[in-house]
Amino acid sequence: MILQASAIGSIALQLLNEGKTFTVHSIFEKGLNIVDRNGELIFIGTNENGTFPFGILLDPQTKQTLKSNIKVGDTLIFRNNRLFHNRFEMVFNVKILPLNMDFEHANLNKLKENFQYISFTSYDSTDFERARVLALINRLHDPTQNLEKTFRYFIGRGQGLTPTGDDILVGILYGHFLNNFIEHKHLDTLKALIKEPITTIVSKRFLTCALDGVFSSKITTLHHDPSLESMESLIEVGSSSGMDTLYGIYMSLIKE
Repeated sequence: MILQASAIGSIALQLLNEGKTFTVHSIFEKGLNIVDRNGELIFIGTNENGTFPFGILLDPQTKQTLKSNIKVGDTLIFRNNRLFHNRFEMVFNVKILPLNMDFEHANLNKLKENFQYISFTSYDSTDFERARVLALINRLHDPTQNLEKTFRYFIGRGQGLTPTGDDILVGILYGHFLNNFIEHKHLDTLKALIKEPITTIVSKRFLTCALDGVFSSKITTLHHDPSLESMESLIEVGSSSGMDTLYGIYMSLIKE
């Protein structure tokens, strides 16, 4: 059986070419994750949560066919621009998804203006209350600070494939690329920490990309279209991931 991908992210394509052999890590409603022998992750599925640079995009019917013919632990092998499984092969004669790293085009004033219509009061009684997040953000521009302990508080804290603390950090990193304020020292600290097994493999992928200025399309849409509709579209991602990310972006933009 031959399946056709719709598009592929540049990071996913690079990993396929480098990794060759992959294992199915997890399967869920919108698709599945595969990992290479180094634990590097690729998402394969539909775009309800946006598109990802480490993703392989499928149409809904192909996704269902794929899921009905695969299980966790299965092996896939990439060669000759095809991903082989013992029940199918997937072809990749498709376009490469754009990275959308043109942060300089962002309308920060409009973005800040529309944030007034989003309430973040639900975080007031959580591990990520406003004062704690602002305390981190206000120290990120100071090279004399040692933020390892603070980062460890955030990384991996919360439930799900991408814990809340990690999603907030992704949002803060997006805010940094919109309006640079984080010292390189702290980016290096964060980069070193996420190499440790202190969060999920999915979160590690998002954080690794975010440190390089690479984000999902639901996030990068904000610097192309800073509308309330774009924010609400991000909020719909996951059970709380989109909202958590938006909270991080918001806090990074109101820091002054």
